[in-house]
Amino acid sequence: MSKVLFAAIGAAAISAATLAQAADLPRRYAPAYDEAAYASPPAFTWTGFYGGGTAGLGFGGFNGTGAQYFGNSPSGLQFGLTGGYNYQSGNLLFGLEGDYAWSHISDSATPALGVTSSGILQNLGTARARFGYSYDRALFFATAGYAGASIRGVLNNAPTGSVADQSQWANGFALGLGVEYALTARISAKAEYLYTSLGSNSYFVGTPNPTTVGANINILRGGVNYHF
Repeated sequence: MSKVLFAAIGAAAISAATLAQAADLPRRYAPAYDEAAYASPPAFTWTGFYGGGTAGLGFGGFNGTGAQYFGNSPSGLQFGLTGGYNYQSGNLLFGLEGDYAWSHISDSATPALGVTSSGILQNLGTARARFGYSYDRALFFATAGYAGASIRGVLNNAPTGSVADQSQWANGFALGLGVEYALTARISAKAEYLYTSLGSNSYFVGTPNPTTVGANINILRGGVNYHF
């Protein structure tokens, strides 16, 4: 009887030791899969409203029967605000954009002995459509639409004593090309070229030097936008 009892106790001890050893062995099954940790980040999109600022250089020429009173090669700086909305479908983009810039694009002339004059494009605004192609965070676009500007003419005719200082709003159109790059999900930077053709208006009416003047202005500018 005692032999049987000792044998049972020994078998139990061996079983307990085997189980303890097995518990200390490393686990070989894979950890639970965390789907959130491996999820891809959302794809970048240009769709939405945005607003920002621009700065650049304007240059070109005045035209019309009295262009000689405004100077041949106006140039100068401009600074402005812009805003718009983009809609992206696949790689294609359609958008609407408006901007207004405070400008001083000017030139002066001496069209006759004792006569001095100047022309100044003071402000420029546009409302345009944008058509673009998006490649990852880069956007290449063309743009076209309305352009308008305040053009000022100043005349001093010493021989006749005539002095005139008149501003007129000129209407026309704008065409352009540009590229924009998303630096972050909210901030983008752009560079663009705009050609603006502005219609003629009458200046210096009531003086011996009445004129009709318009303008063709090239704009090279950069900008930064915030996307809402």
